[in-house]
Amino acid sequence: MTLLATFLQITADWRDVFPQARTTRRAVRQALGSLICLGRRCLSRIIWANGHQHRSWSAAYFLHSRCQWDPQALFHPMLTRAVPCCRGRLVGVAVDATRLRKTGRGIPQAAYHRDPLSPPFPVNLIRAVRCLQASVLVPLHQRAPRDTRALPVRVEEVSSVTKPSRTADAATWTQDRQAIKTHHLSQRFVEMGRALRQALDAAGGAAKTLVLAGDGSFCHRTCVRAGLDRTELIARTRKNAALCRPAPAGTRRVYDRVTFTPEQVRQDETHPWRGTTVCYGGTRRPIRYKELTDLLWQRGGGRRRLRLLVVAPTPYRKRQSARWYDRQPA
Repeated sequence: MTLLATFLQITADWRDVFPQARTTRRAVRQALGSLICLGRRCLSRIIWANGHQHRSWSAAYFLHSRCQWDPQALFHPMLTRAVPCCRGRLVGVAVDATRLRKTGRGIPQAAYHRDPLSPPFPVNLIRAVRCLQASVLVPLHQRAPRDTRALPVRVEEVSSVTKPSRTADAATWTQDRQAIKTHHLSQRFVEMGRALRQALDAAGGAAKTLVLAGDGSFCHRTCVRAGLDRTELIARTRKNAALCRPAPAGTRRVYDRVTFTPEQVRQDETHPWRGTTVCYGGTRRPIRYKELTDLLWQRGGGRRRLRLLVVAPTPYRKRQSARWYDRQPA
């Protein structure tokens, strides 16, 4: 089957997303144009890539300004086809924040952010729109010697709350503080987790457990204490987080008095290292790790039981002349 036929077969499920058949054809045409056009994927370049530069551009812009459709529903065919590839009881989804560069001054969602590609000296700023992206991890290495592929299943715009002026009244500042609490990145992460759980149930994965994997920006009270249904969270924690065991039975205490950190667990020789093989960096590689279960994190997780995984530094490089990766513990 050719690539074009496969693409049309996947996008054929979009007919339930748009109200009319001609709108569906226009959306499929723009999606195909975004794949084959060169340079920036703006709408004008997509129209030129489709060969419609001498026609009226109004219909192409009306698809985004007048037509009513849900952008998240476009990812449902991708999730439906990815669930059967996850043979086990787990479905892994990686979530991370990304920034789309914008230069227009009239974009209300655009703001100045730290450039993730800037060097540690000095920090560069970029004008961009912050988005929260989720990609399902398809374990293709279980069937063939290939890597795990990440397929996007959800993208949401998470813009920063605009700060009011200094001369604003007290009521405006109160509304601003309430908006910050409800529209920050962590709260949107929890809402996305619930939406992904519903989408996974609709795709035929009601019996599977959703595993959300994130970086250190999602390892705090808001995300850990969310308690999502049939959902587990894996996030990188700080090496100085104060963890403890549950208090001994027969006492009124909940947390044990003795606390320890992940860095202390890594250096503690009483906890032996374990070995396993995982697929990352283009091939299967052996790693060493330590595992502690039934832990409590008073400031972050509250009374929710947690598990700590300490991964030893495992340097690797993809070719002989490349630099080394992953030289720090996790």
